[in-house]
Amino acid sequence: MRRLSSWLGRLTLVVLPVLFLVGCAETGTVSRAPNTLVRISERDFRIVVEPGRIPAGEVELVVRNQGPDTHELIMVRSNGSQQPPLRRDGLTVDEEALHEVGAVEGVNPPGVRRVRLHLAPGRYELFCNMAGHFMAGMHGELVVD
Repeated sequence: MRRLSSWLGRLTLVVLPVLFLVGCAETGTVSRAPNTLVRISERDFRIVVEPGRIPAGEVELVVRNQGPDTHELIMVRSNGSQQPPLRRDGLTVDEEALHEVGAVEGVNPPGVRRVRLHLAPGRYELFCNMAGHFMAGMHGELVVD
């Protein structure tokens, strides 16, 4: 009886930690790194997109505010030939009239925000829609092949 008790005690010492570790294991899908990294620099009042041309697929946008003011980044599909429609105030883009693909809001200086997207081939307009920022030149383009 003493042998059985000793053996069960040892087995418990081995099995319980294994069960604990299995219970702590993460389940679900494994996160993959994006195919492409796009660096976006926001400065008063311009947006620099590097690289400006990328392949279609999983993309991570890294938005860095290098200016003194808070900015945001709105991304919409573009035909490349005309400016997005403005609201009646003339200071902001009418986002409701566009198909938003992605956005990063409230990027305080000197903040960095990231967003992952799956982008199909096409042209994309990126802009800050804080009052007056778009009209001051705070927009850029990303071409996806």
